[in-house]
Amino acid sequence: MSRTFGIEEEFFLFDAHTYSLAPLNPEESTQLLELNAQVHPGNVQTEFLAAQIEIATAVFQDAELAVEQLRATRQLLQARCQQIGVFPAALGTPPALPAQPARITDARRYDLVQQLVPGLAAEHYLSGMHIHIGIPDLQSGVHALNGLRPWLPALIAMSSNSPFWRGQDTGFASWRTIQYRRWSINGIPPHFPDAASYRSHQQLLLGSESLLDAGHIGWSARLSEKFPTIEIRASDVQMTSGEAVALAVLVRAVVDTVLDHPPVPPTASSEALQLALWQAARSGLRGKLLEASTGENVPAMDHVGTLLDYASGALRANGDESRVQAAVAKWQENGTGTQRQRSAWLSGGDKAVLDLAREHFGQ
Repeated sequence: MSRTFGIEEEFFLFDAHTYSLAPLNPEESTQLLELNAQVHPGNVQTEFLAAQIEIATAVFQDAELAVEQLRATRQLLQARCQQIGVFPAALGTPPALPAQPARITDARRYDLVQQLVPGLAAEHYLSGMHIHIGIPDLQSGVHALNGLRPWLPALIAMSSNSPFWRGQDTGFASWRTIQYRRWSINGIPPHFPDAASYRSHQQLLLGSESLLDAGHIGWSARLSEKFPTIEIRASDVQMTSGEAVALAVLVRAVVDTVLDHPPVPPTASSEALQLALWQAARSGLRGKLLEASTGENVPAMDHVGTLLDYASGALRANGDESRVQAAVAKWQENGTGTQRQRSAWLSGGDKAVLDLAREHFGQ
């Protein structure tokens, strides 16, 4: 039986006429949340910004079913948004930003975040995708976390979908990744010998009084505090449901592979992995990545090929090999979301980027 997975996706909301970010009022939020009666056992929920909405899927084992349900939920959300004069867009950052600080959703936790880091909260225009992979226990989760560390930069490169910020091309494939690194705890997690050391390190961080709670630890992968899962937070939100699920089942295959082998030794330094993460955010699949275990600087697509070889047995066993290979071939030929956004930008600026995202949202 295949290991379970689930996906959380954050989307920006734009005014259907002006194409500006559209913070929801409480009545509009309520109208979108009424979709929960139709999308159960997944759900729709508000996010940090009032101009964002989130989809959390059901728990899946089958990739095709996940694509079907995620696509259906996106289409329901798109139709309901149309009724209130907005549209959702799956972009890691908006192509243009308002001059005023972001309006934060009215919720106790978000109020506390704003009080803790007002300057960061004021421009947290970031939308990601979180992948949850089921794990049997805490020790297995730590083992999986260690094994995922060297592959997180490749995941960022494949999922890059945020080149623009404040109406300009940043020169980065995933500017969301760079912006998110400003928070107190972020990037590649440390290597942990065992579950006890994970918990001990977590308590050390919480004792700094620089975090609200364990949920504020923003590593690119961490153990969920709510579910028996490892939570991979590296990816920009994806333009299409098919791309989102392809990334999710690739991560599942990596976790499967790690857990089928002995504990992973810390062969790569954290600093080298952080540099590879920065490279991935800078150039996506069009540049090079430092393979931290070998010290070689290789083309990103070669590194992705190494990743696919590593996870190939689990991909075949789960029936996901052709799906993932097709997604990687698409990114290589047509570019990730970043390249597609840039092509649209050249043809018509930020409006063309939003039209592109609007067109692909329900796919």
